[in-house]
Amino acid sequence: MPVKKTSFNETETRKVLGGTIRTFFTKDTVGTEDLMFVMGDFTPGEGLEPHVHEEQEEVYYCVSGNGTVWYGDERTETSIGPGVGLWIPRGVEHAVKNTGKEQLVIAFFLAPGRK
Repeated sequence: MPVKKTSFNETETRKVLGGTIRTFFTKDTVGTEDLMFVMGDFTPGEGLEPHVHEEQEEVYYCVSGNGTVWYGDERTETSIGPGVGLWIPRGVEHAVKNTGKEQLVIAFFLAPGRK
C-alpha cells in the first residue's frame, strides 16, 4: 500500500458533536485499519459536546490555542494549550471547549480507527 499525504487545507471539514472537524486519515479516506486521525478546528466558545468512545482509546494533542477538557463521571476539568497531550481511555465520557480568544486546534488520534 502506498504512503498517503494530505494537508490541513486539503481536508474535508464537517460539524461533529457541535464542533468543526477536519478529517485526515480514516478507513474511508485512505484505508487505515487500526487508527483514525482528525483535527478539531474550534473558534472561541466552540468545542465538542460530551461523548464516549466505547471501543476506542483517544489521544488529544493541542497544536494551538487554549481550551478546557472535561472527562469522567466526576466531570474532572483540565486545561490544554500548545504542546499538551491527553490520553483518554475507552469508555470515558469527555468533551472539549475553546475557552481562549484564538482558534483552538487539536489533533485527535483514535485507535482502533472506527467512526
